[in-house]
Parts: sequence; structure tokens; C-alpha cells
Amino acid sequence: MREGLWGKDSEKPLRILGSKQINLDEDPSLEILVLSQSGQSEAISAYKKLEGEWKFLWKQEFNLMSMGENHYELSSLNWKSGQAPGRERKSLEGDCIKRIVVSELPGDGFNSVFMEVLVDEPPIGLFSVPFVYRKGSKVLDGFQLKEHPELVRTKRIDFDYNEKEKSFRIFPTNPNYAQEFVFNGFEFIPNVPMQPVPSLVSVSVEPKFELGKESKVILYFKNRGNFTSVTYLSLSFPEGGKFRFSETSQGVKIYQIGQSVYNTVLRKLVPAEKPLLEATKESWSTGFKYGVSFYFIPESKEELKVLLRTSYRLNRDVFTIPNRDSIFKTEIDQQGFPSYPLVIK
Repeated sequence: MREGLWGKDSEKPLRILGSKQINLDEDPSLEILVLSQSGQSEAISAYKKLEGEWKFLWKQEFNLMSMGENHYELSSLNWKSGQAPGRERKSLEGDCIKRIVVSELPGDGFNSVFMEVLVDEPPIGLFSVPFVYRKGSKVLDGFQLKEHPELVRTKRIDFDYNEKEKSFRIFPTNPNYAQEFVFNGFEFIPNVPMQPVPSLVSVSVEPKFELGKESKVILYFKNRGNFTSVTYLSLSFPEGGKFRFSETSQGVKIYQIGQSVYNTVLRKLVPAEKPLLEATKESWSTGFKYGVSFYFIPESKEELKVLLRTSYRLNRDVFTIPNRDSIFKTEIDQQGFPSYPLVIK
């Protein structure tokens, strides 16, 4: 375990605080989630049994200069040293990683890891924020909220995840500051009025991709945000290929190479360098699904890479998901917008 966390030459002391056997990816075999401590750092790490041996998968490590037992005192809205009177420490609870919840995100058949992590940073001092990791990758970063006025006041961002509704909320007991976040298949997005959150729920390919042969591709999205009169979905195909309309497509336009598309960086129409599909969904209500379908012929690989983006208008302004605040790794599409990379096989 030490080798997986810090390398084979490490001699760092290691203390195991707790572990849990649970499913953390699409493979039905179980993984082990381990909470460990070494000096001023704590780590949550995952291991899978392969060929009879436990193999290291991933870790997330956090550091705290004032490592030691702390508890939150509601009466003073502060973190205090020592253990809370009458309370016993849970099996998956550390000095820095204060709380761990494992649950499924919408559309997943495996668990993600929700954590409350203690941070010490001026001028606030000691405070806690949430993090969420899916298959070892961060999908919510509570540190982005460190300037939130309620965090500055209370020194803690409490959270609640409703497993039935698949709803994540911060400050869940405070009606003035409670904020819901929804998962869009890539990361958590704040659910705010008049903003759609198209969430990728499934992808189908029929028949399977084969070089030079045509397959029908359908991407299904569910609006986990709010009603919007018009929502735009942009799918750019950076590796090319041949595309044509599906007979079941609604509101879909395909731009072939050479046709004019708008580039936001140059602020003008330019010839498309790669195929581009734009889908327009009108009157998209919360909880309703929408399918984008098209035919594709792979020319070099038996897979399809897509750069995916959502756009919507609010008054005269255009907003996009993802954007510069996104924590999921994005790529810039041919129109100059950050987009989610998706590989379909």
C-alpha cells in the first residue's frame, strides 16, 4: 500500500484509519477504499484484486498543518480541537478527511466518493469543504467555494446527498444559502434558475463501429436543470469521419467540412475544419429526455471522438456548459469553446 501511495522507495510511516469494500467502477467485482494517514497528510485510495493480488488504482491526498483531532462546534460556528463530548469517531473518519459518503451518481451502477475535508488557510483559518470523486477523478471541488459568504461566517460547508433523488446540496438546513448541484455525466453543475443542465444518460451504437461501414449513433440527454425556451447542443468531431442525418433527428443540423461556422475567438464565420452537429431543443422542461441521433462511418478508428457543449441564452447573453469554471478536463472545439471530450466505442 505504501508503494502505491508514495512510490516504492518511500519510507513514510503509514497508519490505516479505516477501509470499506465497495464497487467503484463499471466492473462488478468489488474494490477496497482505504483511509490512511502519514504525518501531516491523509489519503483516500482505492485497490482492486487482479490475478490474486491487490493492485493500486488511484488516490486523493490532503494535507493539514495542524493535524490532530478536531470537531465542529455549532454554538460558536468554529472548529475546536479534541473530540466532541459523547461522540465516537466513525470507521472512515480522519483528522483532515472528516466525513466520507459513498453513493451512486445518476446514471451510474457504481459508487462515487463524497468527502468533507478540513482546510487551514488564511484569512478564514480552519474550515471544511466538500469534494466528490468518480472513478478517482474530481467531479466537484468545494475549494472553489472558499469565498462563499456563508462559509466565511460558519467555517463549514455541510452537504447532503439524497440517494433517491440523486440530489447534492450544500448548506442543506439553511434556506437562505442552500444550493443544489446536479451531475451532468461529467461534473457537478450548480442548479440555478433559467439554466438547463443537459446530462448525458446513455449512448447507443447500432451496429458496432466497423471501418468503412455505417452505424447509427444516439446520445440521450436528460435536463436535470431548469426549463429553457431554447437549448443548443453542439457536437464537434475532431477526428473526422462521414456523417449524415438520421430519420429520427429533430432540430439537428450537420455542418460538413468547408461549410461556414461561427468562431468565437475570431468573431466571424469561418469554414468548418471538421464535421459539426448542432441540435436545437425547444421548450425543454426539467426531467425530460432528448435524443440526438445521426449516422456515422468511421474511416481510421473503430470509435468516435466527440467534443460536447451546451449553449443557452439568458436575456442577450450566451452561456455555455462547460466553461472556465469547470473542473472536468475540457478541450477547445473548432468554434473556440471549451467542450467535454467523449470517446464512443
